[in-house]
Amino acid sequence: QTLVTVPVGIITECDIVQFQALELDCETLTARMVMSAPVFSVHEDESLWTVQQLMLQQRVNRLAATGVYGELLGIVTQTNVLQALNPLDLYRLAEALEQKVSKLEAEKMILLQQRNDELERQVESRTVALQQTVKQQQLIAAIATQIHASSNLQDILDATIEQVRAFLGCDRIFVLAFQENWNGTVVADAHRPGRESYLGQKLHDPCFAPDWPEPYQLGRIRIVSDIEQTDMATCHRQLLRDLGIRAKILAPVVRDKVLWGLVGVIEHDAPRQWSDDDVSLVHQLVTQLAIAIQRAVAYETAQIELAERQRAEIDLRHSRQKYASLAEISPVGIFRTDPDGHYLYVNERWCQMVGQPPETAIGSHWSLSIAPEDRASVLEKWATAKQNQQPLRVEYQLPSSGSNSDTSGQWVFAQIVAELGLGTNATGYVGTITDISDRKQVEQQLIHNALHDTLTNLPNRKFLMQRLEQAIENIRADSSLNFAVLFLDLDRFKIINDSLGHLIGDEVLLTVAQLLQSLVQAEHMAARLGGDEFVVLIENLHNEQDAIRMAENILVAMDTPLEVNNREIFLSASIGVVWGTQDYFNASDLIRDADIAMYQAKAWGRNRYVLFDSTMHARAVNRLDLDNDLHKALENQEFRVVYQPIIELNSLQILGFESLIRWHHPTRGFVSPNEFIPLAEETGLIVELDRWVLYEACRQLVQWQQNFPQARSLKMSVNLSVQDLRRDTVLVDDISQIIALTGLDYRHLNLEITEGMVIDDITRTIDILAQLQAKKIHISIDDFGTGYSSLSYLHRLPANTLKIDRSFVSHSQEGDKNDQIVETIVALSQQLGLTVNAEGIETHQQLSWLQTLGCDMGQGYLFSKPLPPSEIEALLQTDSMVVFPPMA
Repeated sequence: QTLVTVPVGIITECDIVQFQALELDCETLTARMVMSAPVFSVHEDESLWTVQQLMLQQRVNRLAATGVYGELLGIVTQTNVLQALNPLDLYRLAEALEQKVSKLEAEKMILLQQRNDELERQVESRTVALQQTVKQQQLIAAIATQIHASSNLQDILDATIEQVRAFLGCDRIFVLAFQENWNGTVVADAHRPGRESYLGQKLHDPCFAPDWPEPYQLGRIRIVSDIEQTDMATCHRQLLRDLGIRAKILAPVVRDKVLWGLVGVIEHDAPRQWSDDDVSLVHQLVTQLAIAIQRAVAYETAQIELAERQRAEIDLRHSRQKYASLAEISPVGIFRTDPDGHYLYVNERWCQMVGQPPETAIGSHWSLSIAPEDRASVLEKWATAKQNQQPLRVEYQLPSSGSNSDTSGQWVFAQIVAELGLGTNATGYVGTITDISDRKQVEQQLIHNALHDTLTNLPNRKFLMQRLEQAIENIRADSSLNFAVLFLDLDRFKIINDSLGHLIGDEVLLTVAQLLQSLVQAEHMAARLGGDEFVVLIENLHNEQDAIRMAENILVAMDTPLEVNNREIFLSASIGVVWGTQDYFNASDLIRDADIAMYQAKAWGRNRYVLFDSTMHARAVNRLDLDNDLHKALENQEFRVVYQPIIELNSLQILGFESLIRWHHPTRGFVSPNEFIPLAEETGLIVELDRWVLYEACRQLVQWQQNFPQARSLKMSVNLSVQDLRRDTVLVDDISQIIALTGLDYRHLNLEITEGMVIDDITRTIDILAQLQAKKIHISIDDFGTGYSSLSYLHRLPANTLKIDRSFVSHSQEGDKNDQIVETIVALSQQLGLTVNAEGIETHQQLSWLQTLGCDMGQGYLFSKPLPPSEIEALLQTDSMVVFPPMA
């Protein structure tokens, strides 16, 4: 194989001459570093014309001649080509070359001139920049010199920013110092003549986010060349416009990593492209200002410390002079002890408080001036304070011994601190004692007031609940620690308050409280929950009989009339008794169950006690559930109206119907009216129920009158409650509205009220009934004879019918009292021109008897039970509408 040499570059003698003229080190340069490349080559067989054209195209003076494999065979130069050309070609070529050389010379001169101009400009620019840098460094050096020469921060700020403003040629430089909440105040301001000063102004940017100081604390410099062209919040741009700022540099002054303030470099009238030198100068300025602030603060601190030290030395001398006299006249007791706690000094006030003369106290241990019952705990706290090298602050009682017997039970607040030597060991102790007996008495009174009823001074609910929780905790730990809770509520106490006034009522409550306290032993508790409710807690009982005896004793004691303000007042109480067991976990359950038992006692007639059992709670829960269901029942359409025919007793024709409400509960089934009507009256829902029944009954009667011509004279009876009557004109308006909605004639409506409702407020009742009767509505007095029947109001009452209660009819026998009462009611009605309706007719004998007495109407199971509308319509199918009682 033959090694082929391929040319990669060309070095000519001309190149070597140029290198020598430039004084280059030819020994260190390599051929690759100085050769002309790339090398253009031609094959050795190419024509001279091709060689000449290639030289012209590539603008080279020489070509490499190569062989078949690209190996270098020789060099062809323009001279070689010229030697081979004819004279004419040579002349043309020389002329072309001369033109080319002239052109290259001209281009070379232009390039040299341009390069010379550029170098001159660079030298001039660098000279100006260097001069500016020198001036800037001289300015910073001058500022640093001023800072080290002066400790007056304001002078430094004023002089420094004026020098920098003049150097930069800007409109203004100001220094903004921050106070609390990053509120800034301008503390220095340098500006062009004619500009308004910012000095003393408070600047605040409403656009600042809560974390705006963080970038500035990290040294960020804010540069704005033109506020109109820079992206920023609209409100911030408006603030800058209001301040007349067009361009700015805002640099932070940070001292000890805390943002102290900002330096603002401002142009007011026109934008400005801030140079790097401008920004650098401002950065150096804030650095120097931070140093100045640090020096000024340090100097001020040193001056303050020096002044304080001088004052302290003076005060110390004065204090030493005054200490002895002040200690003697001090209103607090002062003492000093040795390291072991033995008295070295006591002042006069200490002697007065403790009841010892100085000669007795000196040398004794300070703990002997502590009451024995407090001594151990105080010494324990003192040992802890000494170990932790902390002051002792403690309250204790003074002992009763000593020459001053008034010290018995006196409370003091003591403060004791160690006197330290050069090391950390105590050389003694200094202490004071302050009389706090009055405060202790007030605190005890406040505690008492917080736990006792202000009227009766009995324990209140809070105190009672604490004792009950403790009793529960005790019995759960030891089942033999039996206890009982008696919940007592005065019967008809509201009557006393309403009739005799609250002052007399308070006297009654106070008397009852005193009575309970006299019956309850010291280890038990009688408490007032509020109003007329009291609770007695009896502990350490043997059995339930102990609790029953207490309840009986209370009832017996209350049988005696109370003497209140020279007036005899008869009281009774209902008492619920709960036996405390391990089944109870909290006091509120005990009170709840005792309350349930108390209400059961009221339901059974008052003036008695009832022992709680679990069924009572179940009934109470059931009552609560029933109350909740009752509020939903009307909305869920669970109520129905049934109708019981009212019969004319002589003809046995149907005169009308009494509408009665029934409740079909989705899960309980049929709920007795005796169960839910009283609950509805108690919750006030009865008004809404009565309105609904009235509407349904009127609508139903109108429908029957339209469908059955023989029913056009029938009347519909609807029961009203006492709460309906209390609504006065609202009741009359509601009835009128329902009559208008249903289209019923007023004359076909009969409203029934009970005798007790009439007596509740006779004057108002008469007024309401008169308004209803004026509209031709029929009025019946229901259950007559069971309440407070009185001729004094009956003749005044705007009524049409008296209804004899079923109890008189169903239990009547010839010659007995019920028989006589019915005869009297019928006779009385006839005398007053009233019709009579007898309820509860169940036998043919009762029907015949009432017919004989001349009773007008009746209703009862002998004729029909209350029926749904569909079954009533079957009765209305007969033309005569006569009801024939079934034979027995």
